[in-house]
Amino acid sequence: MSHSSNSPALVGTRWVELGLAVFTTLIGAVVMYGSIEQGIGWGDAGPEPGYFPFYIGLLLSVASVANGLLALVRWQALSVAFVNRSAFKQVMSVFVPIALFVGAMPLTGIYIASACFIAWFMWRDKVRTRPYDKWMIGGVSLGAVLASYLIFALWFKVPLDAGPLGDWIALAGRNFK
Repeated sequence: MSHSSNSPALVGTRWVELGLAVFTTLIGAVVMYGSIEQGIGWGDAGPEPGYFPFYIGLLLSVASVANGLLALVRWQALSVAFVNRSAFKQVMSVFVPIALFVGAMPLTGIYIASACFIAWFMWRDKVRTRPYDKWMIGGVSLGAVLASYLIFALWFKVPLDAGPLGDWIALAGRNFK
């Protein structure tokens, strides 16, 4: 995919700067609020549990408000695009499969999710590189998963989460012994 500088802006830098300043101000406020509940004073044994987190939240909020004010002062200078549509589309073409991969892991386990993830990217990118055949995609995907299993579960003795399907296969394997 080529980056087009003529691609329309999806969001301007000024809005990202201002939005991030508001977001981090809110995080600082939440930290300060939670710290007040824990106590922010100084007791006989020293600082109460919320003392240091309160001041870290305060510093975060003050710095964030300053960044927000700076964004307002530089409003005209920040009129450039933060990201254009073509660049955002390219980022999302990687982010969405990664999010699906992470979301699938609790259901399928890491092995099946990884095989599907690798196969997806090999299949998707076959148009831009060279045409992979189905056997190569399957071989690389399953080979990577088999290598992960051999390295982690058998060699390092650190089994990775196989998910419900892996648990079922392990249970079925024990019943056939």
